[in-house]
Amino acid sequence: MRQDDQVSRYEVNRSVRMVITRHDADLARIEYSFLGSTVYLSGDLVRPNGEFSAQEVENIVRELAALPHVRGLQFDLNNWLVDNSGDSWQVNRIRKTVGLQGAPTRTGISDETTLVIEREEDLQTVLDDIGVKSKGKS
Repeated sequence: MRQDDQVSRYEVNRSVRMVITRHDADLARIEYSFLGSTVYLSGDLVRPNGEFSAQEVENIVRELAALPHVRGLQFDLNNWLVDNSGDSWQVNRIRKTVGLQGAPTRTGISDETTLVIEREEDLQTVLDDIGVKSKGKS
């Protein structure tokens, strides 16, 4: 890698940090890195004393996308789902639920949950069990 590439990488990382800091994000809870022409962000995008609104997150995303040398943004945030659809950004808060062992898990924007199957059962047994449970609720 040439020295110019190193300088631009560090310069872009510094610019990313400035954008995040300008919006009062908690730098201890988010990680970022510029590699190739893409900025990668992971962790929690929050303020030290609270959450951002979806509009505020979108403003941060737009500022990051406008930085020199940045051609792409990749998000792996625990509390926000950020997706680029054409020339606009879709920003949605991710709700957290408690998983089987009590650890928080991400569910995305729907109410779907992950089910861990610990043992194999016959299909008819499962259907019978569902029927018994649904009759008990009515």
